[in-house]
Amino acid sequence: MPLNIRWVQKDYLSIALMLFGACGIFQAAIIFVAQYLFGIGNILVVVIIPIGVTIALFYCSIIIFDSFAQVERRKKIKSQFQKSSQFSKIKKILFFPIIRPLLIIFTIFIAIFLASYFIIFFYLNPIFSFIIAENIAAFVCLLVANLIEKSYGKVQRY
Repeated sequence: MPLNIRWVQKDYLSIALMLFGACGIFQAAIIFVAQYLFGIGNILVVVIIPIGVTIALFYCSIIIFDSFAQVERRKKIKSQFQKSSQFSKIKKILFFPIIRPLLIIFTIFIAIFLASYFIIFFYLNPIFSFIIAENIAAFVCLLVANLIEKSYGKVQRY
């Protein structure tokens, strides 16, 4: 999974910080659900596991953002002199650079997390179910980001 955008440059540092903040807020919501709805009270499980998952989701969103950015650069080079078309407000919101990667990652994470949590909950206690469900969902998000990068973005390896 190559990352050919230098994320420390001034152009992309703000986007990287927005992606990281959104992933952190999302994990804070998952922690809230875990503590109050699922009844998980172990502070180590509720703090340490989501930190690692936040970093994994951030990496996934960077990979997906990079692949979308590369496709947009290719489109811009091919169609430099065409008229721009008018978009509705919903499309303008969806075409904001960080929305699409976050929507993809968050919907996949929520679906896999809830499905695996409730399946594993029948066999193990809530703490182990939470740990395994978070890890499975983060791993699936990494696989989906890699799939999007290879199939949609067709990122050139340098």
